[in-house]
Amino acid sequence: MALSASAAAGAAVASTALGGTTRASAAGLSTTGTIADARHIVILMQENRSFDHYFGTLKGVRGFADRSAVQIAGGYSVFNQPNGLGRQYPWQFSATKPAGGADPERLAQCNGDLSHAWSDQHKAWNGGKLDSWVSAKGNVRTLGYLTRADIPFHYALADNWTVNDAYFCSVLSATGPNRTYHWSGMIDPAGTAGGPAYDGGDESGLRWQTYAEALEAAGVTWKVYQNAADNYGDNALAYFTQFSSAPAGSPLAVKGMGSVPKKTGKTPDDIAAAIRADVVAGTLPQVSWIVPDQASSEHPYATPADGAHFVHMVMDALHADPDVFDSTVLLLNYDENDGFFDHVPPPAAPAGTAGEFYNGTNIGLGFRVPLIAISPWTRGGWVSSEVSDHTSVLRFLERWTAAIGRPATCPNISAWRRKVCGDLTGMFDFANPVYGLPALPNTDATIGLAACGPLPNPAPVDNKLPQQEPGTRPARALPYQPNANLDHLEFGSGGVMKVWIAMANPGATGAAHLAAYANAYRSGGPWQYTVDGGGSTSDFFNCGTGFGGGPYDLSVVGPNRFLRRFKGDATKPGKLVSVTASYANAPTTGRLALWFAFANTATAPVTFTVTSTNYRTDGPWTYTVPAGGTASDFFNAVAYNNGWYDFTVTVDSDPTWSQRFTGHLETGAASVSG
Repeated sequence: MALSASAAAGAAVASTALGGTTRASAAGLSTTGTIADARHIVILMQENRSFDHYFGTLKGVRGFADRSAVQIAGGYSVFNQPNGLGRQYPWQFSATKPAGGADPERLAQCNGDLSHAWSDQHKAWNGGKLDSWVSAKGNVRTLGYLTRADIPFHYALADNWTVNDAYFCSVLSATGPNRTYHWSGMIDPAGTAGGPAYDGGDESGLRWQTYAEALEAAGVTWKVYQNAADNYGDNALAYFTQFSSAPAGSPLAVKGMGSVPKKTGKTPDDIAAAIRADVVAGTLPQVSWIVPDQASSEHPYATPADGAHFVHMVMDALHADPDVFDSTVLLLNYDENDGFFDHVPPPAAPAGTAGEFYNGTNIGLGFRVPLIAISPWTRGGWVSSEVSDHTSVLRFLERWTAAIGRPATCPNISAWRRKVCGDLTGMFDFANPVYGLPALPNTDATIGLAACGPLPNPAPVDNKLPQQEPGTRPARALPYQPNANLDHLEFGSGGVMKVWIAMANPGATGAAHLAAYANAYRSGGPWQYTVDGGGSTSDFFNCGTGFGGGPYDLSVVGPNRFLRRFKGDATKPGKLVSVTASYANAPTTGRLALWFAFANTATAPVTFTVTSTNYRTDGPWTYTVPAGGTASDFFNAVAYNNGWYDFTVTVDSDPTWSQRFTGHLETGAASVSG
């Protein structure tokens, strides 16, 4: 058996109080240890930032140190993007060439937006290849990113609460369509109720039911906190005729289209004051949406600093009554990525999936954006890697309203999204709350729109893969366990050769999205698959005449850094050997392990070598398998590596043949990030 040379201690994953005004308990709050303990859900959607752009350097998330990043044309990492005749890695805005004498730190805050419409978002996506960012956006600024020093408040939120590094916007398009998904669950691609609202500028005349109306019908109190005359067009309820034409004094007009009182003459301060007043008066609605002005929205024409100050004011307003803060879930998310690069391919529905295509083109998911869940049940600097999108917020509300006896459902979310995307409850530990508001960085040093422009475009001064902060963070359990193996090679007449790959999701409760990539020798792809919990599927990939003539190099990627890579040549001796990965308990520890089964159908013995690509420093392990024979062994990933594994298998009979197996074994318990 393959044991680790040094057994790592189990992960310390208990919630930890982090200073500030943390309280051991919340007076006056009865608790059940369930989602019903939340009394208020507050949703603050900001503007136009991708996950890598904000958090690519954050410790313990799927950022710039991702070992499972896809490969793009030419054998390059997805981080090494084409830039005209050259190439460019992501680069730090605040370490830029100070064009025109501009302050680099100011350039980091005031970097301007990029193209982010349906057409260029799809061009950057390129069917899932993610290899056209600079040409699609028309500017190398697409690869710019920020660091902890640039956005310390945002990093403090992630360090104190729970960040999701697999939260995708809903559509490969602009603000309007993504906010339409966020408030209603779809964009009406068939055009039956005022849609399809698939691009920027489509935000009017929509007629299907919003989730606010579902709350109203269920008797759940709700409200939009905004200045309707200064909300940057970001209140998606206004896109719907039932709100834009609502009679004065009606619930939809008052709650959905009304404005907070003018107290200070500044929209962000007025919004915070209105929230504070309702908190103190005991009238904070059960569900609140907050829509800031442009300057506070974190849109790239505004600044992260001004957005941080607004978020801080909202949190302080909720904390005006500590018991309210201690019974509130604040979801901070972002509508879309603007034009900023993200390296994780969004899950996409297979061709023909109902409700997921417009004019024959995938609607989404869109690129990753930040999501931080701020609540007593998400304290401790956790990461969740459960695939989610804006409809997941609605599904969280569905779960919560059902738990409090006022079920409000959203009928517009497609069956595919309900299958592939989570409902955010996996980010929470309702049995172990940590109350109070910890100390956070001061955010008084705002910048303002006027100070931002015009400024020259920043330009990179280096060209290397950015360094991500070292270390891990506690990780929430996930509901899937993907697997993939090269099942067999098929040979037909006329030079037909096919590689068959078997994909599965054994013992899982949630569906896993997988995508297969051709790294070399042939074009096409990636190919999209949705594998139900406990389900399986398979597909073939031509590698014969017209497709490379025998050589193949294929990858299968999935959630939480899952990766398989199969390399070989169907005309070489490697066609006579195989290795199959599976998951089962180890006989030595009784805990889940990765098993390899080796088979040799050749007429002479062969030796397989298993090498640890990452996570372990021992090995390699060799297995000599006789002609016509088999062998197997297990690797204690859960017992010694927090469930993480990354192995490459080779065989001495064929130097072209190798297979890489990377992923994480899920046990239903909390773990540590990889």
